[in-house]
Amino acid sequence: MTYKLGPWVRLEGVSIQQLPPGAIPLHGASSDSKESAEAPKERDDNGSISAANIFSFITSILAESIPFIDGVAPKSGGPSTWKAKGAPKKFPTSKAPVHLCEWTVPGAELDQVSGMSQFSADRKDEYWCCRKSVHRDVAETGTATWREFVHNFKDHHAESERDFTPTVMEARKALEWDTEGIEVEVNGERWDNITMVLCESKHKIDPKPLKNRTFPVVQVTAMLAGAKEFLVISIPLTDFDKSPYSKFAKDKSLVIASYTSIERVRVLPDSGDIEWIMATASNAKGVLPQFVQNMAVPGAIAKDVEFFMSWIPTQRASGNGMPADVSG
Repeated sequence: MTYKLGPWVRLEGVSIQQLPPGAIPLHGASSDSKESAEAPKERDDNGSISAANIFSFITSILAESIPFIDGVAPKSGGPSTWKAKGAPKKFPTSKAPVHLCEWTVPGAELDQVSGMSQFSADRKDEYWCCRKSVHRDVAETGTATWREFVHNFKDHHAESERDFTPTVMEARKALEWDTEGIEVEVNGERWDNITMVLCESKHKIDPKPLKNRTFPVVQVTAMLAGAKEFLVISIPLTDFDKSPYSKFAKDKSLVIASYTSIERVRVLPDSGDIEWIMATASNAKGVLPQFVQNMAVPGAIAKDVEFFMSWIPTQRASGNGMPADVSG
């Protein structure tokens, strides 16, 4: 499958005006403003405002994400199109080694992508880093079950990430869209059980006096029909601080940073093991040089596997937030 660059799943992000209308404010996301959650619209080629279509929006997001993440570990069995980075990382809390790889999209290529903002003479390259690990589908120390992956990453992504990641101070969902019954087809495959929410999180940054960060994103999840596979796609918002439904983005003590990510979790048909892939591009903004950030990303995303695998046994023991049959 050949990957073709698209305008949506990019570190440059999207405006709230480009999102589909009909967003529903969630608890704790009420506004004193009379502005409606129906406000998000997109501008057409003539500059006029028109409503985005949620079906076409989700289809576009999946159409970009699926071939891009498949290049890491092609389901066809072919070689990876990504460049391997260093030796696999090993952690005492995970039985599976974590493999790292990278992909750089030149700024000049991004300038040619239809639908992105006009040519920018100073547009930087977009550096993506990815991790891949394969885990046994059992409720044992050092690994996790398929249902645990679904529960914590597909159904409760923001809450779980907040709970198992030490640097995440808070996370909240501000808006959600009604996606009931929506199914899309991409490259002959049908995707359903789709969700779309607008989230923002607060991250601790050290050392001081660096300010803590907030990351507002639109997050789309989808299941591959008839298979044990799901995607979680996050796209940064460029102007959520202007929304009456934001909280962290309005906090002047925080720097508004950005990341985009694609996560694919699936049960491998040959072994029954769980393949967990996550690719991301990020910009912490502020005074941190981008090249310094890029150097830190591989180690940071690899440790997410360690954090989750050390946290999930505590959830089994307590039963907190886990379905009764999660070990199945």
